[in-house]
This record gives sequence, structure tokens and C-alpha cells, in this order.
Amino acid sequence: MDKSDKNKISLIKLGGRLKEAASLAALCMADNEYYLKLYGGLSRERRMALMEERIAKTVGYCAENDGAFGVCAADGRLAAYEYMVDYRRLAEGSPEFYNFIFSSDGDGTTPLPHFEEMKKVLSSLLNEGRSVTYVLGCGVAPAARRDFRVLAAMAHFNRRLLREKDVIAADFSNGELLSLCAGQGNFEIRKLDEDYWFFLRR
Repeated sequence: MDKSDKNKISLIKLGGRLKEAASLAALCMADNEYYLKLYGGLSRERRMALMEERIAKTVGYCAENDGAFGVCAADGRLAAYEYMVDYRRLAEGSPEFYNFIFSSDGDGTTPLPHFEEMKKVLSSLLNEGRSVTYVLGCGVAPAARRDFRVLAAMAHFNRRLLREKDVIAADFSNGELLSLCAGQGNFEIRKLDEDYWFFLRR
């Protein structure tokens, strides 16, 4: 093996690695306030199992629509992930999956906390003819959070995303991740709750 291969970091599409991506995302978000509320009272192990199942479906949809990416470390393991949707295509073309993603019960009966407030902004942008990319999840494996090559690859990917996409939207319940992403450009950040923010670049 060439020495350069030992340190190679690669950007991949997650279509063939949905289980691994869902497992990593569940690990990264296991103690996230949103999931703690969604699966309140359950053990951490059970909560993570339910999260994996839900996230795998979401990442699968994103992958089918060219919206699920990851960074592989030199050893081939998935070190980071990011998945997103074309908001208009999802809302207008796949209403059942829209409800699955944006409601806590998965059928649209119970919208996510504060989602109606965000939906008004997003609907207004769609009415203006704007194209909205909604980032549903992103994270870095705990073991890779000090690996500058992985972090640089994610930063490079997101800078390209910002150049290529019209509107970028996301919701955050992780202050550290919010600060990291906010450093990539000029964004609108609305605090919706104590540990919950709506993030927008238009």
C-alpha cells in the first residue's frame, strides 16, 4: 500500500452503508434533547435501537434522492455523515414521508416541537420560487472529532454545498455543532427553545 493511501480520507455516498450511517448517527445523537423527549423513559440501549430504525429510513430516502454523504477515515470506517432533502420535492412529492420525518409520531398527527414556526418560513420561501435544501442530520464519530482531516473534509463539503444550493435550512439542538456550522458563513439563527435553534441561509 502506498503511504499516501494510509492517510487517505474519502467522501462517499451513503447508499450502500445505510446501517452503518444510522448506527453512527444514533450514537452521535443518543443524548440529544429531541430524542430524549421523543423516547422519554426508555433505556439508552432501547432508545438507540429505535433511533437507528427511524434514522435508517430517513437516510435511505435521502440516499435515493442523492442527499446522503459521508466521510471515510483511512481505515475505511465511516467517520462522519450528513443527509439532506430537497424540501419542495419531499413536501409535494412524498407527503407520507414528509410526515414521517417532521412529526414525532411518524404519521403527521404530532408535528415536531416548533415545526409549525419553521414551516411558515419554509413555505414562504417555496412560494417565492426558492429551492430549499433541508439538512436533517450531520455528525462526526467521537473517535474522529480530533482528526483535522475528517473535519476539513466535512468543512470543504459544506462550503461546496453553500456555493451550489439556493437556500440551506436546518434545526439544531447541539450548540457546539451549531457554532461550528455558523462559522461557515452569514446565517440567520433563530432560538426556538433553550437548546433548540432554526438555522437558515437564503
